[in-house]
Amino acid sequence: ITISTSGNTLTISALETLTGGVGTDVVTLTSAGATVTVTALETLTGATGSDVVTLGAGGNTMTTSALEILVGGAGTDSITLGTSGNTVLLRGLESLTGAAGTDIITVGDTGTTMTVSLLETLAGGAGTDAITIAAGGATLTVSAVESLTGGSGNDVVTLGSAGSTIAVSLLETLTGGAGTDAVTLGAAGNTLTVSALETLAGGVGTDIVTLGSSGNTLSASGLESIGGGVGTDVILLGSSGNTAIVTSLEILVGGAGTDIVTLGAASTVTVRGLESLIGSGGSDAVTIGDTGTTMAVSLVETLTGGAGTDVITISTSGNTLTVSALETLVGDVGTDAITLGSVGNTLNVRALEGLTGGAGTDVVTLGSAGSTLLVSAVESLVGAAGTDVITISTAGNTLTVSALETLVGDVGTDAITLGSSGSTIAVASLETLTGGAGTDVVSLNSAGSTLLVSAVESLVGAAGTDIVTLGSSGNTTTVSGLESLAGNSGTDVVLLGSGGSTITVSGLEILVGGAGSDVVTLDTTGSTILLRAIETLTGGVGTDVVSIGDTGTTVTVSGLESLTGGAGTDLVTLGAAGSTLTVAALETLVGGAGTDAVTLASSGGTLTVRGLESVTGGTGTDVVVLGSTGSTATVSTLEILVGAAGTDVITLGTSGNTILLRGLETLTGGAGTDVVTTGDTGTTMTVAGLETLIGGAGTDVITIASLGTTMMINPVETLLGGAGTDIITMASTGGTVTVSGLESLTGGAGSDLIFIGSSGTTMTAGALEFLVGGAGTDVVTLGTSGNTTTLRGLETLTGGSGSDVVVTGDTGTTMTVGAVEILVGGSGSDVITLADGGATILLRGLETLLGGSGSDVVTIGDTGTTMTVGAVETLTGGAGTDVIFTASGGTTMTVGAVEFLVGGSGSDVVTL
Repeated sequence: ITISTSGNTLTISALETLTGGVGTDVVTLTSAGATVTVTALETLTGATGSDVVTLGAGGNTMTTSALEILVGGAGTDSITLGTSGNTVLLRGLESLTGAAGTDIITVGDTGTTMTVSLLETLAGGAGTDAITIAAGGATLTVSAVESLTGGSGNDVVTLGSAGSTIAVSLLETLTGGAGTDAVTLGAAGNTLTVSALETLAGGVGTDIVTLGSSGNTLSASGLESIGGGVGTDVILLGSSGNTAIVTSLEILVGGAGTDIVTLGAASTVTVRGLESLIGSGGSDAVTIGDTGTTMAVSLVETLTGGAGTDVITISTSGNTLTVSALETLVGDVGTDAITLGSVGNTLNVRALEGLTGGAGTDVVTLGSAGSTLLVSAVESLVGAAGTDVITISTAGNTLTVSALETLVGDVGTDAITLGSSGSTIAVASLETLTGGAGTDVVSLNSAGSTLLVSAVESLVGAAGTDIVTLGSSGNTTTVSGLESLAGNSGTDVVLLGSGGSTITVSGLEILVGGAGSDVVTLDTTGSTILLRAIETLTGGVGTDVVSIGDTGTTVTVSGLESLTGGAGTDLVTLGAAGSTLTVAALETLVGGAGTDAVTLASSGGTLTVRGLESVTGGTGTDVVVLGSTGSTATVSTLEILVGAAGTDVITLGTSGNTILLRGLETLTGGAGTDVVTTGDTGTTMTVAGLETLIGGAGTDVITIASLGTTMMINPVETLLGGAGTDIITMASTGGTVTVSGLESLTGGAGSDLIFIGSSGTTMTAGALEFLVGGAGTDVVTLGTSGNTTTLRGLETLTGGSGSDVVVTGDTGTTMTVGAVEILVGGSGSDVITLADGGATILLRGLETLLGGSGSDVVTIGDTGTTMTVGAVETLTGGAGTDVIFTASGGTTMTVGAVEFLVGGSGSDVVTL
């Protein structure tokens, strides 16, 4: 049927084809339903039946209502739906405009490319449907559409509940349905609010996506900007890699590709699987998910890791960042200031500039490239293969470190513990340093340090003043270059380095010097210390008790109170200031320029000394050998004293001494009783003030000093008196001694053979058995207790108040005798002159007897005597045969009991 051109309004039924004319044709289908092809109509209204309308090929512009199926033709078909609302299945249309009612459109299965507007619902078919929304804007529910392009208006699109895979462009709002919605944005770029989508893929243009407020879980890719809403937004980035600006997201998960994400505004977000994250410049708090993330970040303020292994690299611009629960954090060329979160962290870092720990326990490991880093409030810091230079901030830190090369503290109190693997580290400005189980080698920097150190194996000071105190648990450490080292309550064993040290120490138990020259000063608190291989040791004002180790030590000491040598050979020189100290077990002790007063300890010992002023022995047996340069010293309570090649001038102490000595040149006793024995090698010595002097097996030549001496001797070989009055008593053992210059010599209980020196002697002698004069004139007075003595070579002999029996020796004697009771001549020719004053004497065996100016009464003994007599007043013979010759000068004499009397050349007057 073709309608005429004038326009028609008609109802049709059961037609197959209806073609309108040039006028306006308004056609209504009857209620029985119709299947009809129409062309060039203006209005077509269906009825209650099922109406299937096909548009003719010439193209149609038509308003339709109440149709069930509408199929476009080959031309361009522009359909406007009637206002009462429509539910229609269509295909092959080019344009579809809804009306005021609710229009529910289903697109047929052959695929449709169509522009729509004012629809409420649009459902695609099995084919590919490309829908464009007209320019007026639309609020539309779509489903099963493959492509949806918005117009210039505000297009609000909701996807149907069955899920959609759709490409969209130029929409303003897109809301997913209950199913899985996979949306691809067109290439021109989009600014779009989306909600309830499952997948959103951007195009090549710039896509700015805002998430709806109800919260979203979305896989996104190829977007340039993603803004979250007020709900919880979970974004999963696609696997091809993404570069995006994101804002207000709660969770952001990267894909398999490289994801570069910039936070658009201040954000609190959880991320994982990103490769790069750039903060907004505001306050960004980022949490990393639990699967582990390797990511570059910049301009983020807070970064919290998850349960996985998180490796974070900070970008080149420099960052100020708080991090928690990361595994690795890598800085770049900018200045990175990192603060660790309060829950405690175990973290690998490198190339950072600043690192501040939080309230928890922070364990930080530095990367292998080396780090220059300012740290604070970290509990553990572990370096790596590179050179790590660490500065600790001003707040003070308690920190365990390992494998660092340099660690510098600041004005706070820094307590550092070195890790158990051993460290070689340079430190500065620390307050406490504790080594670990390994070998720790610590160098102090040149600024000087005041430091408490424990369990460090090697500590090296620098140009500054280093004041080190060792920890209380005891330490074994090698030090060098320190100025002050104080031990603590534990046992501290300190070895000085080989370069030589000048150091003040206190509170150490053991100090061992190195190969260099070590100058050690003990501080003022007093020290009890074992040392060896020190070159110079100076005590402080406290009491210093020093023991020398067993390897042998050559050391100069001063200011010590006690010094004990070890098993080795110890050579000790006292400093120039003078010393008062107790020593034991030394081998050599050399005094300095000052006055040195040395007491030997009670254990006894053998010691070579020189240059000391005072040596006092202890309760043990003390053997002291004087050095070869000569010594002037006061000694007390020594057992053995041996002089050397020099001149040794020794004074014995005032408490009395019993001493064996040899090789001295001068010995002066003290106020007490001094018993001196000379050794067996022979001694030539000047003595004074001794009480007892006992010679040895050698030849002893003893000179008594000019002050005078009262002394017992156990004969020496030679005893020379001085200018004073020397009163000598021989010991009871007897002996043979040559004397000269003595004033008094008394023999002992033994047999005493006395030779008088050649210079002549005037002496009182008593209790001697043999007395031999020398080449000089010897004037001897016998002691008052009576004497029985054999003598020769005297010039004058005067008896004492006791009964004196004198026998002249075998060589013949010419002597003046007085106050002797009995005089017996020897086998030689004896010429005796009686002293003036008169004598009463019994004699025998003389060859010549000359009386003195007094009255001499002479009795001859019983053995018979042949004798020349002169100037004797009375002469009585004995029981033997006496032959008397008068001297040539003439004699006046009373004679009795003489058998033969022969006058001399003078005038002899004899009365019988």
